[in-house]
Formats: sequence, structure tokens, C-alpha cells
Amino acid sequence: MNNLDERLAHRLHDIVDGESDSVPPVGVLLDRGRRARRRRTATMVSATCALLAVGLATVATVTTTPTSGRPSVTAGQSSQPAAVSPAMELASAVTASQNISYRMRLTDDGPGGLTYEGAFDPQTATGYVRCPQDDSVTTELLINGTRYEGGERPLGKLPADKEGPSETYGRYGQYPGKYDRLSLYDGGDGVLGAVSPDPAALFTALKSANATITENPDGSPHFTYTVADKLGSTSATGDVTLDRDGRIAKVVLTVAWQSTAKGRLDKGTSTMTLELFDYGVAVKVKRPADVVKIKR
Repeated sequence: MNNLDERLAHRLHDIVDGESDSVPPVGVLLDRGRRARRRRTATMVSATCALLAVGLATVATVTTTPTSGRPSVTAGQSSQPAAVSPAMELASAVTASQNISYRMRLTDDGPGGLTYEGAFDPQTATGYVRCPQDDSVTTELLINGTRYEGGERPLGKLPADKEGPSETYGRYGQYPGKYDRLSLYDGGDGVLGAVSPDPAALFTALKSANATITENPDGSPHFTYTVADKLGSTSATGDVTLDRDGRIAKVVLTVAWQSTAKGRLDKGTSTMTLELFDYGVAVKVKRPADVVKIKR
């Protein structure tokens, strides 16, 4: 059994804790996995997470809702594969999307919503993400695990209220230590994990939130979950689109939240769209010329 098959088998046994008593159709999904085989700065994270307000990381088991019963077999009939639950299908897609490079785009439609674009290769811990704003293009670079953060000149004319002394464009801070992901990646530890640009984080986030995974009429995965703490709650629904190789292509997450963190009731909704594409792309990042080492 190769690495992909082993990871998929472990993930299936993990995700089917809520399935009815039967042997998971691992063979069907392993075949699918074989056929399918062919992250911005802390400021970025804070800007996006502010829309969500509430996070909770409770370890639980993903609840699955099969869309059909298992087929019966009578004498003389050939045996048919067992029905594959939506959760198992999503686990297969997540596994097929791991350990391979890709481009990504994360769009937030909230007030002052931002768009992050970049690429990442988990095998070499190399990638980049850029977020254009009116006064700069905030940029994070990751080169063989070394992280650099800085800002480039804005794409358009600098607003009048932001003219004057500002940051030095093209200067980057180099952070100590080694990193295996861009800082935009939530790692699945909070509500934002479902649209963190890391396929593995999607699975982690849904499991942590005790999500219910079902199927849309077109067969694509759909999930819902609600998390709460003493300051408020967040309810989310999401839809996952797979590409023709069975990998994650798009995740659309709609969040409704309410919070009393500021001593009053605040509430709102937001929709974020994550797109992953160009799997297998060569990711090359050049070290910036103007670097200042950051000490911690």
C-alpha cells in the first residue's frame, strides 16, 4: 500500500466513526484515489478572522448522512460496490489533494473584503501569497521553510489620505525558524479552517466542528456546522466542488455569526470562496534583495 493509500485508509477509519456497522468500502475509494493521483501575514489572518468573530475547537466526530442505502444482492446477481457516503467521498478528495503543489485564490465578500492569491508546494515548503490593498500589496514569501513578509507598491494610485511617509516598499522581514505553511493557513483549528487554503485543513475543521456532511442534488459534497462559546455562536454552510481528477477545486463557505464580545450584540454574515487549481504547478520563489532579520 503506498503513502496515498495509507493516508486515505487512516482517514476513512477516522471519518466513519458515525457510520452504520459495516466495513467501509475502502477498496472503492482507494481505486478512486489511485486514479486521481496524476498561505499572508498575521495581518491577513486577523483581517479575515475578524469577520467570523467566534471560534471553537472542540474535538468531535464528523456526522455523515448517506444519500442512499446499501444495495441488496440476490442469488445469481453480481456483487455491487457498497454505497459511498458523502463524508467518505470528501475524505478521498482531501487525500488526493494533499502533498502536491497548487495555485490558490481566497475571496472574502464582506465589508472591505480582500482577495488573496498565491501558490504553494508542501513538498518543499515554498510558496507565496499576495493581497492587494489601496496603499500596498501585502506579500508573504516562503522559501524552503523560511518566511519573509513585506509590502510592494500598490497596483493603483495611492489614496490622498495615505500619501506621505510610509513603509519601505520591497523591504521584507525574515522570521526566525522554519515553517511548513504560509501564515494565511488556519490549519483547521478554527471556523476559518474550512476555507484555509490547505486541503487537509478542510477535513480537520469539519471534524473539529462536528459537521454534518451530505450531498447536493448534483452529487457534490455539502456541509453544515454550528459552534458556540460564552461570547456567541457561528453557523456555517459550505459547498465543495471537485475537479475532474477528484481533487478539491472550490469551497464556498457562508457564515452567520453573532457575538457579545464588545458588550453588545453584534451579528453579521459573510461568504468566502476558496479556489484551488493548477495542481502540480512548479512553484519557484526568489529571495527578496532587501531583507531585515527579525529577532524574537
